[in-house]
Amino acid sequence: MARTVNHEKNKFKSVLREGVEEKGRRAARSTDVYVPKEGLSDGTSCRECGMTYKSKRWTLEKVETSGVKILCPACKRMHDHTPAGVVHLSGSYLQDHKEEIMNTLRHTEATSRTKNPLGRIMDITEDAEGITVTTTEEKLAQKLGREVYKSQSGELHYKWNRDNNLVRVEWMR
Repeated sequence: MARTVNHEKNKFKSVLREGVEEKGRRAARSTDVYVPKEGLSDGTSCRECGMTYKSKRWTLEKVETSGVKILCPACKRMHDHTPAGVVHLSGSYLQDHKEEIMNTLRHTEATSRTKNPLGRIMDITEDAEGITVTTTEEKLAQKLGREVYKSQSGELHYKWNRDNNLVRVEWMR
């Protein structure tokens, strides 16, 4: 009987172990096709914006190096016109407070770039339905929407598309 109990315990442990291994496996750092899977060497710089790759991060330091010059992930997205985030602002309130809202967007991008230099506003377009802002990073789009919501209130909605690494943020008031 002790053997049966022991066997049952081991069976239970193996089931747990499989679950833990499955959950505990390291996921790929990013599924974004614009982020290279292999590491880059320190001193690599972007030939477009001049950012430098250092200690496994893109930095705003513009250092003249004889290292490899490539396009950083943000510049690649901009060249391909493939945003990672789309923020749509709409409503009658928008027209009366457009300048203040635009300042919020620009300020949020500037402060965010100090932490993540790959997060940039790609384009801002205005039409009869409102203002559309495209970004190179999902997190920046979320942050832009959140900051406009915090300063102006209104309604804020997020829609994620994990297959395309895209987030749509809609703010209205």
